[in-house]
Amino acid sequence: MTDATSVEQIEQGKPRRPRGAPARTRSHYVAILALLRERGPHGVLGSELYDAPHLYGRSPRNRVSEIRADLKKDGDFWEITGEARGGSDWHYVLRSKKPSSDWYECATGQPRPGQAPRATHDDLPLFAGSPRS
Repeated sequence: MTDATSVEQIEQGKPRRPRGAPARTRSHYVAILALLRERGPHGVLGSELYDAPHLYGRSPRNRVSEIRADLKKDGDFWEITGEARGGSDWHYVLRSKKPSSDWYECATGQPRPGQAPRATHDDLPLFAGSPRS
């Protein structure tokens, strides 16, 4: 007689692996996000990330994907855009999706250095004096 092993028994015998990226990749995620914020509208080349695996890991493209997913979960205020550069490189830019007429605010999501944030409404009345009847 032979024992027949079911598919369910085989599945139960497999070692359990945690889902998602390993915990050590969190520092890479944080470093890439900090670099994207620091560079603002100038962005980051994928080759720069791959050239520094001690800072950004061996799979920085995966960390960028995780950051994109987290940005979507947190709201629609930020996005990471990407476009091909040359034959084998990629250019990433962290952009604000908040409407603003100032290019600096659109690119960085922050007011220009040395300036106070602009008011979102006009504090002055449209017409001086009392309204006409």
